[in-house]
Amino acid sequence: METFQPARTTIGFIGIGKMGTPMSRNLRRGDYTVIGYDSDPAALERVRPEGVQAAASMADLAQRCDVIITMLPNSDIVDRVVNGEGGLADNMAAGKLLIDMSSSYPRRTAVLGEELSRRNIHMLGAPVSGGVVGAEAATLAIMPGGPSDVVEAAMPIFEILGGNIVHIGEEVESGHAMKCVNNFLSATNLLSSMEAVAFAAKMGLDPEKVLAVVNSGSGRNSATADKWPRLLLKRDFNTGFAAGLMHKDLTMASDLAREVGATMFLLNHVRQVYGLVVSRNGADSDQALMLEMIEEWVGQTVGQPPGTDPKKAR
Repeated sequence: METFQPARTTIGFIGIGKMGTPMSRNLRRGDYTVIGYDSDPAALERVRPEGVQAAASMADLAQRCDVIITMLPNSDIVDRVVNGEGGLADNMAAGKLLIDMSSSYPRRTAVLGEELSRRNIHMLGAPVSGGVVGAEAATLAIMPGGPSDVVEAAMPIFEILGGNIVHIGEEVESGHAMKCVNNFLSATNLLSSMEAVAFAAKMGLDPEKVLAVVNSGSGRNSATADKWPRLLLKRDFNTGFAAGLMHKDLTMASDLAREVGATMFLLNHVRQVYGLVVSRNGADSDQALMLEMIEEWVGQTVGQPPGTDPKKAR
């Protein structure tokens, strides 16, 4: 299969949100022709100055593009975009490629891949990790699942978007299964770090010193190494990832575990805690606001906004 090289490949990008905005911009900067589509016209206006063209409809986008990337909230929306009236499946020509970079449910990705294959349309499930920061810096971890030749053909696209690309398996759903595992660990790291740092502060320990020790020892994880020093110690609750999306991802992992017969006690506990965050703050609230709930349980506030006088804060 011929590789999708810059300057001679047109990419359609559906879902110009927090992740899709910087990703579509990076593809354009990488010399791909990029055509965007989003249900919110304002989203397309944000990327127009970078040279991202706006499609009149999904059908228009499908007919003009060699490769289409979806970055959408869930499998329901992906399925509507692909199989709905005026959707991609009825308008993509044989031999074209759909790359679903959403956090989709693996079983549904497998079904979608089979449906498109019957139309001679290629598909990869290639979710990402790294959040908005990684999307902006083009350092995303990308975990494509699907046939090796198709992954190799899409590699120039992946290399513009990310810094660590691991072909997970030949099955189109394997990347989305990997994303379930990754986000389970990500959510668990964040939750456990919040409880640990609040617990340490409750005992009178300096959170900055606690993190210095943890990050040079065996307790280090992505939350202690990045989210705490960059955001949480300053009481900045803007990780760029909604609590509702993480709860959705944890629910997918829990459902998948049940399907394969795996008992996952910790996964289901973390999912329940995120469910509490959603019921308390709303699905669109940032996951970092979970810290306020943990602080109430522990009975200790951690960190101070920039410019706060430590003496007055005490």
